[in-house]
This record gives sequence, C-alpha cells and structure tokens, in this order.
Amino acid sequence: MEWDKLGMGVVNAVAFGLVGIVLAIFGFKLFDWLSPKIDMEKELAEKNNVAIAIVCGAVILGICYIVGQVVGG
Repeated sequence: MEWDKLGMGVVNAVAFGLVGIVLAIFGFKLFDWLSPKIDMEKELAEKNNVAIAIVCGAVILGICYIVGQVVGG
C-alpha cells in the first residue's frame, strides 16, 4: 500500500465533500430565495407543516444528487 496515494485520496475526499456541502447549502438557499411567498422556517417551526418538510427534503435530495453527479463525475 502506498501511503502517498492514501493521503491524496483522503485529501480529495475531504475537499470534494466540502465543495459538495457548500453547493448543496447554496442550492437550498437559492430555492428558498426563489420562493418568497412561503416562509419555510415559520411553516416548519411554528406550524409543523409536514408538506413543506417533504418538499424541502425532496429539494435537498435533488440538489445533492445533481451536485454529486457534477462534483463526483
């Protein structure tokens, strides 16, 4: 086993992981900004709106899938 390759693999995994997380957060914030009529935080925290929670989860999963395909190749 070559330790240099293992080290580079770990560095690449961390770097791409961080890029993926940042892009996923950016994508969700963009979705939140594009839907100004819905106050998602209020709907989730105060009203316990399950439908909004499902939509938010679906959006996050969709964005993460796209980011994974782009970043991971």
